[in-house]
Amino acid sequence: MIRRRPLLSILAALSVVDATAPAAEVDYEKDLLPILMAKCADCHSDQEGMAKGGLKFDNVSHFRSQFGEGKSWVVPGNWDASQLFLTVFRPSDDKAAMPPKGKGERLNLDEVRLVMQWIADGAPIDGERGPRGSMPEKIEDLFLDLPPDLAEKLRQELSVKPGTTPTSSSPAASAPPKEEAWTNREGRTIRATLLRVEGETAVLRLPDGREVPYPLAQLSPESQSRAREVAGAMK
Repeated sequence: MIRRRPLLSILAALSVVDATAPAAEVDYEKDLLPILMAKCADCHSDQEGMAKGGLKFDNVSHFRSQFGEGKSWVVPGNWDASQLFLTVFRPSDDKAAMPPKGKGERLNLDEVRLVMQWIADGAPIDGERGPRGSMPEKIEDLFLDLPPDLAEKLRQELSVKPGTTPTSSSPAASAPPKEEAWTNREGRTIRATLLRVEGETAVLRLPDGREVPYPLAQLSPESQSRAREVAGAMK
């Protein structure tokens, strides 16, 4: 049940969201290894006795030996030169994509972002860290430089929830709700995820996980239109 709060307190809560605040550091063994073992272990683990491409994700010292300039799999601080990131971001029908088409479940967009952030943080692992780099504020910004057809294909592939198959060529039909910028009638912009529209109220999820109701009438005309569009795509 959503706890109703006065409009002014909701506005105050939304206005203090800092979209530029750094994300918490990714811990390889806690955050990333479980994902890689769930989706990549068949070809890249001591557990399965496989090290295709020289990668064994569950053998930390062996994996660490593949880091650095000239090694290409992981270049700490430089995600766009790291094959680990590039192979999981490629479209599934690319010959260099990982996992190969039909060979397993690919990483979703949130998991790809973790790989990207971990590399940008210097790929900390086994008590060692390389130089830090930078990354876009939002991984979705990577789509902006791609041809429209390729961007749409990747959005659809990377937004599919585990255990499901895309059934439409429209990314809005398969993509889960995502955080967006919303502007109110006073021109104040906040970032939140639209969960649903209930009558004339938009239910938003803040970056801290709280769900708050927000009157559609208090949004700018553009944000009202966008909210109805997103809500319609959810049906």
